[in-house]
Amino acid sequence: MKRKIVVIFAVVVMLFIILWTLFPYYGVYQITHYEPYTFEKVLSDTALVKKYAIEGHSRPEDYGFESEEIDFRSLDSLRLSGWYIPAKKATDHCLILVHGRTSNRLKTMKYLALVDSLGLGTLYNIFIPDLRNSGKSEEAPTFMGYKFAEDVVASMLLVHDRYEQDTFLLYGFSMGAMAILNATGRPDLRKILNDKHLAVEGIILDSPLANVKETIKAEMETEGLPTIAFSKIYDQYSSIIHDYADSMKLSVLRDPSIPMLILQSEDDGTTRAFILKNELKSMKNKGHLTVKWFQGPGHVRIFQYPALKDDYIKTVGAFVRALRAG
Repeated sequence: MKRKIVVIFAVVVMLFIILWTLFPYYGVYQITHYEPYTFEKVLSDTALVKKYAIEGHSRPEDYGFESEEIDFRSLDSLRLSGWYIPAKKATDHCLILVHGRTSNRLKTMKYLALVDSLGLGTLYNIFIPDLRNSGKSEEAPTFMGYKFAEDVVASMLLVHDRYEQDTFLLYGFSMGAMAILNATGRPDLRKILNDKHLAVEGIILDSPLANVKETIKAEMETEGLPTIAFSKIYDQYSSIIHDYADSMKLSVLRDPSIPMLILQSEDDGTTRAFILKNELKSMKNKGHLTVKWFQGPGHVRIFQYPALKDDYIKTVGAFVRALRAG
């Protein structure tokens, strides 16, 4: 009887060790992978069509803009896709709209209404890409914006090489904001931009993922996972991206020489206000930074919130006018 108990105990211990060893890999998979949000998935789902606010709009022409659909490659040769919209007047400036996680360019397309209302279509050419694992682009892990950033840089290189544009206004949402921060702050990516003499004249971040570590931690705490589980998952995730995860936060990646506008709801349950506030407190140089707080809407919903839409447009317009005047 005692021998049987010992054997059972040994089996239980072995199973625990195996599960504890494999658990971080499962956790990392949940962080880095999600079902692709293709055009077909979105347009065939009435709930997503409403969430994306694209009723009756499935292409830039529905907003009065001419567009060209382009297939191109990311820095690691992954296949990407996007819309290029030429400015109404000749210019070497380009506005790039960068979507977030579980999204695609159909969701960011609605900001063409903002572009139109502010007359930005005469000041900027516009590029709206599908980043990896999104829309018509190829499936691949995004790594919480780490690989998204390479797609953003690839978008800039495409616009430069094909259309001879060298000055960019980058406008990102949620994880797309973290992609922009990495594109302009990650040393290897910044070197690519510098070598090509590409300038970023301004950055607009809506509901930004401001600190990857703290966001993952907050989500796991909400799910009731213990701190030790978070640590094992996070350490494994960071090792996959060359121990870079601790640098993936606003206070580290932000280039204070680039004017930046941040638009954030106090009531955002995904990119939480307290995380952004802590990042702002940690920043040593807040020069050229404007932060606009809103109350009421959820994640990336400020522009769609009727009571705040005019204020949102006014805030973005003032920021862009200041950029161009400077």
